[in-house]
Amino acid sequence: MKNKVVLILLILSSPFFLAAQETTSVFQGFSGGMMLHSGYLFGVNPKAPAVVEGFSNGMGGAMRVNLWSHLRVGVEGYVSTLDVQNSNARDFLADGSSIRTGLGGVLVDFCWHKGRWWPYLGVGVGGGAMRGLYILEGSQNDWSLEPYALFNKQTFFYVSPFVGTDFCLTPKVHLTVKADWMLSLHDGSLLKPTGMKLFLGFMFCH
Repeated sequence: MKNKVVLILLILSSPFFLAAQETTSVFQGFSGGMMLHSGYLFGVNPKAPAVVEGFSNGMGGAMRVNLWSHLRVGVEGYVSTLDVQNSNARDFLADGSSIRTGLGGVLVDFCWHKGRWWPYLGVGVGGGAMRGLYILEGSQNDWSLEPYALFNKQTFFYVSPFVGTDFCLTPKVHLTVKADWMLSLHDGSLLKPTGMKLFLGFMFCH
């Protein structure tokens, strides 16, 4: 797995070194904004009372510094929630069960300027935590103790290749669309946040 991660990073970073030769002006501005996202979470957790897979939704954002003509580096952070009603376990777990994922890290991408379209390709690297709440029997609409519930938290490291494009509404406001694929790494056998997500949001540029 480590060899695959190194190979992905080398492939995605190879254009960045070419970009550094195009101009001597390093700083080219910065951008940042918020994005909504939705994607399919899947994995296997043999210790949990159910294998929960389904659509996870949330929001977050990213900030980037533009270097040379095409290289952009920055940070990202997102929180998403998989509600049991959007999963394959809705007939087994009680309403209120969920898996909540928070993650953050650094990102690097290579962006082309094609008129009002700015397509980009890059990778994010970082870490996060998953919090799973499994309610086997009970109700979230009362104040009674629920004896059949399980809460679990686990941390993970991730590598997330992504591709997307900005559409320049104005020179300072961009609509951005992105798709990524989460490759989470964990030494244990617990559920890992693996899967594809689609992002839609606005970037404010300077």
